[in-house]
Order: sequence, then structure tokens, then C-alpha cells
Amino acid sequence: MGLLTGDGHVSSAARQVGLTAGQKKHAEEFAGLAEELFGVDATVEQADDRWRAYIYSANLVELLIDEFGCPDGKAAEIKAVPDAICRSPRRVVAEFVRGLMDADGYAGEQGVILSTKSESLSSTAQLLLLNFGVLSRRREQSDGCYHVHLTGSSAERYHEEIGFGYTEKEAALQTYLDELSWLEAEDWSDEIVAIEEGTGTVYDISVENTHRYAGAGLVNHNSKWESLMMADENFAGADEFITYADHMSKVLGSGGLNPYSLGLQLWEYIENTENRRHVIEALLCTEGITWRNFHDTVDFEQVLNLLEPDPVVASVDPDNLEGIPTDDPRIDAESLKAARDGDVDVAKYPWKLFTYEGLAERHYSLVKPANRGYLARISMEELERISRYMFDTGRYDSVETALADVDYAVGWDRMREIRESHNDVTFVDEFLTQEFVDEHNYFTYEYMQSSGDYRATSTDYTDVKKKLMLQLTNFGKPTVMVADGNYRNRNELLLEHQYNGVALNMEEAKDTLERVFQLWGRPVALRTIETVYDDHDIEVARRRDREPEPEEVGREIRYDGSEFEEIELDRSEVEHLTATDVDYDTKPEEWLA
Repeated sequence: MGLLTGDGHVSSAARQVGLTAGQKKHAEEFAGLAEELFGVDATVEQADDRWRAYIYSANLVELLIDEFGCPDGKAAEIKAVPDAICRSPRRVVAEFVRGLMDADGYAGEQGVILSTKSESLSSTAQLLLLNFGVLSRRREQSDGCYHVHLTGSSAERYHEEIGFGYTEKEAALQTYLDELSWLEAEDWSDEIVAIEEGTGTVYDISVENTHRYAGAGLVNHNSKWESLMMADENFAGADEFITYADHMSKVLGSGGLNPYSLGLQLWEYIENTENRRHVIEALLCTEGITWRNFHDTVDFEQVLNLLEPDPVVASVDPDNLEGIPTDDPRIDAESLKAARDGDVDVAKYPWKLFTYEGLAERHYSLVKPANRGYLARISMEELERISRYMFDTGRYDSVETALADVDYAVGWDRMREIRESHNDVTFVDEFLTQEFVDEHNYFTYEYMQSSGDYRATSTDYTDVKKKLMLQLTNFGKPTVMVADGNYRNRNELLLEHQYNGVALNMEEAKDTLERVFQLWGRPVALRTIETVYDDHDIEVARRRDREPEPEEVGREIRYDGSEFEEIELDRSEVEHLTATDVDYDTKPEEWLA
């Protein structure tokens, strides 16, 4: 794709894919790739001092235009990096950039330069390089071309991470690097020259391990802190808050489960439970308080009042900054000095005065109105579990003394640990509990064959977790794998659906087969397991106020380019497709309609 984007063209009128190269071996290399990847023959011929490779294939042209967004016809100024490349793994992106540089790149005394007529291509290529840690300068030239220029350390990093495929360019880059006397340190900071207000679409993205991603040249971190700053520190203005709240909770006429809201609720639950555990441990170390008499002895309102943030961090008076102690570990001394000098608007940004510890106390979760019942709601079982391995009881002589030792940052510290050690799936799997489900009123629902509608079926946290895990695993999409590329010994394609208790949507499956046929060019078949209900069983179940038992049958759907054919298979032929250890059907066995 990189070679094609740089030196190639696609023409639907001529049903042709072509590449122009300066050397015969490069045109032949492109022709070889076409034959290897797509099974199509290519013609290589000389035109003046250039070499051209041509491929005539209507299917390949349609694939490149429709699926990869390649421009049709002459399009030097509107070429772009295909969206599929931007969504691809790092290895694929590196191969694309290498091919693009082989086609339109330079290596020599000036370093590495990508030259293109397309502003979009130059801009996106610069961002792709940035994801590899390669800094570059992008400038428009007098001839209308755009140059993306790499020098010094970034040229070396490009050599290590991507490099050239063409040996002569790779050798020129190596010569450039060998002749450098030293590599200057690079400055990754950039000046913000303007801020424009506006409204746009916001995407919620989760990345395993780091939970951050690079987009539009910025490193983005999507986390609970965004909610804290937008709401609690009033980043969202009066005209933005309702829109922001709707995006967060999906309560204003927008249906469906909001994964962002679920994630935020889980983070808040973890923060609350960790803070609660820490406070309860302190209280259980107080004379006269045990897990058995905890609810009868502890004055929860007194505890919450004692946990209220110190006035120093709870509120900031811009007119009394001199009264804030500079040696307080909760205060950022440099920011306080800047505020006193008038360089920080503390009326608008009071949070800038505080350290991590100060912000943690300022936003301590247990004293927020929505969470004030958390301490009192703890169960006897949880109290007994916490106290089981506590041997330092009686350490404090009063509740006041015990709470004076409370660390306000334990909840935040725990969240930071979890962020480093969990991905989305393990996060939900470990921390979604029955208490969380009950608190936020989560439930599962199923379509009832006996009544012909959807009903709530379970509030058990294991059932809720199964449903959520299904949505997170493989993005909630069915897993379909290639089983045979020469099915029936006719070059037909056989696909198999890994059945996990959730049947395929047959209409969508057929639409998919039609698209796969266009790519494969030969008949395509799909094997799956379908859940079938007998009409008589449904009627009997309705009269007896229960759900009918379904029958799982094997099914093969075949599409030959003009019509579909469905074949019922013996269960033994699809037994290997069943995921016997996964069951996402949460209907209780004795469910009554």
C-alpha cells in the first residue's frame, strides 16, 4: 500500500492498478507483490526512462477504491493514508511508511525527506512517524509540494524503527548517519499558538496496558481524572454542563449502555471501597470498637465530619493567599508563589495550588453527598474479613486520633496501581461485584419466546459480568475464522463461527457473506450453530408459564454470488464450534413468564 500510495494509481475506467518506478527491479518487485498477495498477473514495461507495472483486475480495483479509499484516476494532490492503515498494528504501519518512503522519499546529505503533492498525505505521514518517536518538520515548497523532513536523532530513529526497502536509499541513509559528528537532543515541546472554541464528536478509546494513545499529534489519556476536573473543578461551563452530563450518563433520551459511564462508576466504586477499607481499619484499631459492635458503636455522622477536608484545601480565598502556609505538603509552593505574584488566577483555577496529596484530600470521595452512606452500608461479613488479620487493635484511644492518621490518597493510589496492571476485560472481571450491581441497579435481560417480549432476568453480578464481558471480548462481535481456502476442492472459502451461546444474526451474516464473496471471487460458505425453537414447545411453555428449551442445530449458509443456500448439518459436524465453557444465557432455570 505504501508503494501504491506513493508511486501508483488506480483507474476504475481502465480496470487497472499501476506503478511507475525509476528502476526496472522496483517495478518487478511491485509486480511480484501483486501476484503473491492477490494472485493476479502484472505486466512490466519501459516507458522512456521509467518503468511501469500494470495489473488488470476489476476485483482488485474495486477493493482498493471501496475498502481502502484509494482515489480513482490521477490524484497526486488528494492522495491520503488509508484509514485502514491508521487503524493497523505498528508492524503494518511501519511497512506502509517504508513503502511510501521508497516511492516518494529521499535519503542523503539533508537527512530523510518525504515529498508529496498532497497536504493530507504529508500531514498524516508526519503523525504516523510521531507514533514511532520520529520528529519531523513539514513545509510547503515553492513548487506546491510538501516536504516532511527528518534529521539527526529522528533520522536515526527512523532508520532503526522503519528504514527503507530500496537498498540504495537505505545505504544513503546509513552514510548520512555515519557522517554525523553528534546527534543534538530533540525538543518534544511545542508552542500552543491558538485555542479555538467549538463543539465536536468525542470518542472513547481504551488501550491495553498504557491506557493512552496518540491522536492528531497529541498523547491522550482517558481516565477518571477528566470527570473530576470537568465537574468538581468546574472545567465545564454553565452552557456545557448538561451536554457533558448527557455524554457521561446517557440519561437525556439516548438509549443503550454507556461504557464510559460504566467505567467511571467502577473507578468511583474502587475509590470508595478502598477509602472505606482504610477508614474502617483505623476505626477497628480504636479502643472499644470491634467488627461485632461496629454499627452500634460508631457515630457515622461524626466520622464523616472529621473526614471533611481541611479548610486550607477545601476552598481558596484569592484575597487571603498570604495566609496559606508554604511548607504544607498539600500546597505546591511554586504555584502559590506564582499566584501571589498574580501569574495564576486562583479564582478560576484553585486546583493549581495543590499537590497530589492536597487534591486527594480536596476531592475525598467518602464525604461527597452521593457517597456519605458508604461507611454505614458495609456488611458484617466484610467487617469480619477486614478484622481477621488485624492484630494492632486498641492502638488509638479515640475516633478523633484514629481518623487523624487517615491517608486521603489511598483511593487514588489504588486506582493508579490498577491502571498499570489491568486492561478493560480484567478490570470488569475483577472489580464488578454484587455490591456494585446492587448500588447501580444493573440487570440482565433476555428475549422471552413464551411471551414474545424482553424481560429482566437476573440481578446476579456473575450474570451481569458475563453480559459485559461478551461486549468487551472481541468488541462484542462474533468470532469467525477461516477453516478452508479450498473447500470442496473448488477454491471456495469456508468460514466457521465460534459459537459461544449467542447465535448469529442471520441477516447480517448474509450481508457479510456477500461482501466476502466480492473479495474472494468464489462461492463462500459459513458454518455456525443456530438456536431453534419448536412452535409446539413454545405454546406448551406459554401455558405452563415457563420458557421452552431450545434446540441447537448446525447450519451451513453458502453464497455463490447470486443466491443463498442453507443446509442443516449433523450436530457432529459442528461440535467443535461450541464454546462449552461460556454461557451468556442468564435466564434462571425456574424463570416464570
